[in-house]
Amino acid sequence: MKVFHFAPELAIGGPDELAMELAYALQIFDVTSVVAAPNRDLITPVIGKLLRFVRYKGGSLPGLWGEVFHLRRLLISQNPDILHAYGYRAVSVATRACACLPSDRRPSLVASLGAYPKEADFLERTKLMSCDAITMIRTELRSYLKSVHPPLIKSWIIPYGANDMLFHPNYRPSPEWNQRWRVEHPQLDDRFLICLPSPIGSAWCTQHIVPLLSSLRSQDIPAHALLAGSIKKADPSFLKTLHRDIRSAGLDECVSWLDAPEDLRDILCVSHAVLCLTEKPVVYDRTALQALALGRPTAGYGHGAVLEYLEAMQPMGVLPVGDVDSATDLLSQWYNAPPDPPEEVPYPYKLSDTAKKYYELYTNITQTP
Repeated sequence: MKVFHFAPELAIGGPDELAMELAYALQIFDVTSVVAAPNRDLITPVIGKLLRFVRYKGGSLPGLWGEVFHLRRLLISQNPDILHAYGYRAVSVATRACACLPSDRRPSLVASLGAYPKEADFLERTKLMSCDAITMIRTELRSYLKSVHPPLIKSWIIPYGANDMLFHPNYRPSPEWNQRWRVEHPQLDDRFLICLPSPIGSAWCTQHIVPLLSSLRSQDIPAHALLAGSIKKADPSFLKTLHRDIRSAGLDECVSWLDAPEDLRDILCVSHAVLCLTEKPVVYDRTALQALALGRPTAGYGHGAVLEYLEAMQPMGVLPVGDVDSATDLLSQWYNAPPDPPEEVPYPYKLSDTAKKYYELYTNITQTP
C-alpha cells in the first residue's frame, strides 16, 4: 500500500504534524509513505530513511487552481493508493485534484481535521463530502461539524497519540544534556520547577503564573517558572504588562524565559510539574499529551483536549478553569508528595495506536468495492 500524505501547512506543534509522524509510524504495517509539505524541517535523518519527501509550495499558476494542478501532477507521478489530506486547505486542494484525474488513476481520499473551520462555508470550499473517509481527533469537533452538516457524524474519531518511541515514562535526559543544563542554569538548583510549555499569551493564561508563584513562595516553596513557549504571536502590550507584573511582584529571579525548543522532552523531564492552561478549550494540545506520556506531574484547566488527556492519565491534575488558587493548592501538594506517574500511556494515546487505526481505515476503504 502506498500513501501520499499531503500537508501544505505542516508545522511544529499543530495537528498537521501528524502527517510526518504517521508516515513514520506506518512502517510497521509495510506501508510506503510519501510526504508532500512546504519544507522538511520535521523530517529527521532517521525518519527520512523511511519515507520519501516531496517539496510542495503551490503551483506555477496563482491561487487555488495552481495548487490543484501541481498536486495533480504529483499524484500522477507517485500513483498512490491513498491520498491523505491534513487540514481544510489540504482537503480543498485534494478534492479538486482528484476530480481532475481519470477514475482509474484516482486514489482513495482521506481527510484529517484537527481544528474548527475558520469559514462558515467550509463545506463548499473544501468539497469535504466527496472524500472517501473523514477523520477527526476529538468527538467535540465532530459534534460541532455535525451541527453544521449532520452526515458528518459518519466520520472516524482517531486521537493523535504521542510518539511512543520518544515519549514514554522511562525516558530520561542524557548525562551530557543534564550537565549542560546545570552549567547554563545554575540558579535552578534546588528550585521547584514549574514548566509552562505553551505559547506566551492570554489565550494560554501565561499571566496566571504571577499570582501562582507569589502564593507558592509565600508558603516557603522555592517555586520557579520555566516559560518554554514562543513569543512570536504574543501581543506586545500583553508582554509589556506581563513583564511589569512579574517585576512588581518581585518575581524577576523566579521566572526563566526559554526559547521554544523543537524538542521539549528534556525540559519537561527536569520539571517537577507541568501546567497546561488555556483560556478556552482546544481540540489538540501537543505538549500536554507529551508531558503526560513522559510521566510528568501535569495539571491543566479542565476543558477541551487537556481535560480528556488528564482524565485518562492523571485525573487529579484537572483544575477548574481559571482557578489559580486550585492550581496553587495542587502544586503545593505535589511539592511535598509528587504523584506516581502512569506505568504506561493508555490506549488510544500512543502514536502506534493512531497508526493502527489509520491502517485499518486505509485497508477498509481500499478493499471496499
